[in-house]
Order: sequence, then structure tokens, then C-alpha cells
Amino acid sequence: MNNRRKSNPALRSGKSRMMEILIGAAVLVIAIGIGTTMIKSGGVKRNKAEALKKMRTIGEALTGYLNDNNGEFPLEDATGKDDWLNAAKPESETVWYNALPKQMGATPVSELGDNPAPQFYQESYPLFLSGADYPPNKKEGRPYFAFGFNSSLQSKAEDGSERPANLAGIQHQDRTVAFLERGVKKAEETTKLQSNFDGGPKAKAKNFVGRYKGKGHLLFVDGHVEEFTFQDLTDGMGQAENGKSNVYWTGDPDKRPN
Repeated sequence: MNNRRKSNPALRSGKSRMMEILIGAAVLVIAIGIGTTMIKSGGVKRNKAEALKKMRTIGEALTGYLNDNNGEFPLEDATGKDDWLNAAKPESETVWYNALPKQMGATPVSELGDNPAPQFYQESYPLFLSGADYPPNKKEGRPYFAFGFNSSLQSKAEDGSERPANLAGIQHQDRTVAFLERGVKKAEETTKLQSNFDGGPKAKAKNFVGRYKGKGHLLFVDGHVEEFTFQDLTDGMGQAENGKSNVYWTGDPDKRPN
């Protein structure tokens, strides 16, 4: 007598269907993962291209401004808080976020009206970057800048007042930073060495952010733009190093090494 049990065709069919379902689910998960990665990658590329275009446009405006003002740079910031009210004061006319948009034929921050946020935080505005992680609960109250003026260029006069930088004092115009992409909130930090990701209109190397797979943009005084990582620009303490990666932060590195 044959004691072997005969296999149940229905059971075999059920197992086969279950295996097909599992394989199909695994393929779907993989496809979704690949699709999500591709979408994210495409978004990063678009944001990077937008930032590059807008920073180049700012560079063109800066060149025009320097030509029109005997080489004198716009101011890095307004006196007082970095809010809409101070940006609209008459004395803020020569701050870069007013002077340079006007130079390019766009609306300066000072003229965005009584409810400026909706106009400032849109892709068409020249100072807005889609790739920046603007703080949603705070951005209505003030402008957050996703790129800022290099604060190591401007210096103080003997009376303590802020003195605009001048092109004549820039030794390496093609390698000295004029603007840099900067953080707008703490969540954008990738290392503890970075700090002050507060979206201010001026910035130092510590505020530099890499939004595009760890890289961000620097606009140089001569108007061209290049890509760097935070580590490319700083020492082990996160401080800017004049000359590292052939990048300079001060107009005269011999007199002001940092």
C-alpha cells in the first residue's frame, strides 16, 4: 500500500497565488521607491537650476550697481530688526535686497506693499529659492533670505558706522565671495559646525548651506557662480579659511585674514 499523501491541487494553487501576490507586492514597493527617488532627484535638479539662474542674475545686477556707483557695494543689512518695516525705511534704500532688485527691474523688498509676504515667497520673485526650507509659521512676519551678502566684505568706519565695501579694495575679484546660499532654519543644518540658520540678509561661511546633495552656490564679486560643500570652505572648527579651495572672504586677505 502506498502511504504517501496525495498533494492537494487546491492547496498548491493557493500557495502559488500567494507567492504571486507577494512577488507583485515586492515589485510594487521597489517601483514606488525608484519612482520616489527619481521625483526627489528631479526636484533637487530643478531647485539647483533655479538657484544658479537667480544667483547669476543677482551677479549681473551687482556688476551694474558697482558700475553705477563708482565701485561701491550696496549695504549688507538695515539697522535694527530684519523685518518688513525696517526694509521699507528710506535709509534702507541702498541695502542689497532693495538696491539689486531695483537694478534688475524687479520690485525691491521695500516696495512689496502692506502685505509683502505673498509676493516675496513665490518662485517668480528674484530673492526666493524653491529649494529652501522656509519656516512656515514665521515667514509671514519677515523676509527670510535663502542667500545673503558676505558679511566679511563690509567694515566699520572709525566712528563705528557701517562702511560699504568698495571694488577697489578687493584683491581677488574673481575669487572673493559676494553672496552665498545660507540656511533659513535649523533643520537645514547638516553638521554641528554650522550655525545661525536664521535667514538673515547677510551671512558668513558658518551659515553656508548645501541644499543640492550637500552642495550650495557661491556668487563671486566678478559675477560668476560656483558650487561647493561646507567642508570645501571651512576649517575643522567651521571657520572660513581665506584661500581654501581658492576662495576668499575678505577684500584684503593680508590685512584681514578671516
